[in-house]
Amino acid sequence: MVNKKFFRITLLFVALFVSFASVGYCRLDGVKPGDTKVLKLTYAEVNPEKSYSGYIAKIFKQRVEELSLGTILIDVKYGGVLGNDNEVLTSMYQNDSPDIIRTSVSYLQDYGANKAAMLSTPYVFANREHYWKFINSGIYREFLDEITVSGSKFRGLCFIEEGFRHFFSRKPIESLNDLAGLKIRSAYGSYFEDLIKVFEASSVKVPFTEFNTALERGIIDGGEQPILNYLSNELYCRAQYLILDAHVLALSEIVISEDKWQQMTPEQQNVILRASDYIQRVNKVTIRSFEEKALNTLKNKGVYVTEITDMTPWKEKCSELVFKITKAYAELYNKIQELK
Repeated sequence: MVNKKFFRITLLFVALFVSFASVGYCRLDGVKPGDTKVLKLTYAEVNPEKSYSGYIAKIFKQRVEELSLGTILIDVKYGGVLGNDNEVLTSMYQNDSPDIIRTSVSYLQDYGANKAAMLSTPYVFANREHYWKFINSGIYREFLDEITVSGSKFRGLCFIEEGFRHFFSRKPIESLNDLAGLKIRSAYGSYFEDLIKVFEASSVKVPFTEFNTALERGIIDGGEQPILNYLSNELYCRAQYLILDAHVLALSEIVISEDKWQQMTPEQQNVILRASDYIQRVNKVTIRSFEEKALNTLKNKGVYVTEITDMTPWKEKCSELVFKITKAYAELYNKIQELK
């Protein structure tokens, strides 16, 4: 959990860092004091307000409202009150409501984001530094823009990394072999289902909003999430064994309804793009400290944490799956690997 003091200190640090980093980066055109027309946007977030994703949503809201001089207001709906990711995306696609969602890239595969979903390939990123080289290289734009080019009614705004995903269970897991036979909740998308099967566990479909209930009732033995979500959603209360296998980088994309985007003025669009760029840089300078604090909190709460010194067996176990996922995008995948 992120306490208020920690949040204020981190926010001050981020504001100073990003302000200096963005000097001369780009200017805000067209929004002037006296503009009275107010645009209201609804932002859907499946995680609680006090989660890291909730923190990112709050920063995005603040930045948009600041840059627009209050002419664009963001109403963030936390904790899945508008439904799980798939339900919200369906509503956005069919009814143009809500306007914005932060969602795992795996959910966007159904809307043409196959390249972005490929970023959920096991061990595609060797570490966090490798991922940020990918962002800094500019290659990421091809993945981010894919959903817009495909005509899916969505527009990608930015990527957010939430740390690597790890397995956890109600039963002890201290090695690769301990996953065999467990019933593991699968994130949306065939990649995650195949990954769980590779580790000889059973894949069980459970909506994120029903995760805790499924653990409590024994429908599943465990799941896999980044450390921050494991803590903020209190999954550790029912599944206290965590193994740091870092099989996939938890990568989210913030997307906006294309219909809503087309209704906006160029000045309003510029505000949204600048705010998106800002929080992507905020993400870079905050994620590590948030994650380290969360892991220490989990240990203090009695979670059994197993660290892995040799990832080779885990990577070898996934080698055929990696080839299956990436063969259609071999050139792009190789470009990412060359950035290590």
